Order: sequence, then structure tokens, then C-alpha cells
Amino acid sequence: MNAVELLLQEEITHFIDRLAASMPPVGVASHAMTPAVRTRLDDAETQMAQARATLMEGYGRWRRALEDVENLWALAAWRSTAAEETSEHPAPLAA
Repeated sequence: MNAVELLLQEEITHFIDRLAASMPPVGVASHAMTPAVRTRLDDAETQMAQARATLMEGYGRWRRALEDVENLWALAAWRSTAAEETSEHPAPLAA
């Protein structure tokens, strides 16, 4: 699991704990879950899943961008070192 997945897992664990603490011991009666409430709950859960997917996709882009920047800095450092080595050891002149 990456850092964002761990954070989201922790968030959902705390959410479930809070939800469980707020429920009556016998649970929610089926007649309390009206079609309107069920529809709103389904919509909210869908939004939550979409938000999670968006976060994970964004984090993937973030990690790739970090790698790109790191690779470009490494390339620049390598070229700088190669240029210094070339200037320290000039190629022999042709006779």
C-alpha cells in the first residue's frame, strides 16, 4: 500500500468506528430506510468511491511527476559531471 492508500484506509476505519458507535445495538430497522434515504445513501457512497478513485489517480500522477523531476535532475548532474571530466582530460590534438 502506498501512503495515500494507507491514509484512506485509516480514514475509512475511523469512519466505520464512528458509524458503529452511532448505531443502535439492534441496527437500523428496515422500515427506517425509506427509498429516498436509500437513494441518497447510494449516491453518497458512489461519490465517496469516485472521490477515492480520483485521489488515487492524482497520487499516481504526482508520483510519476516526482520521478520525472528526479530523473531530469540526475541527467543534468550526469551531464555536468561528464562535461567536467571532458574539460579536465582534453582529447589529444591530431598531428
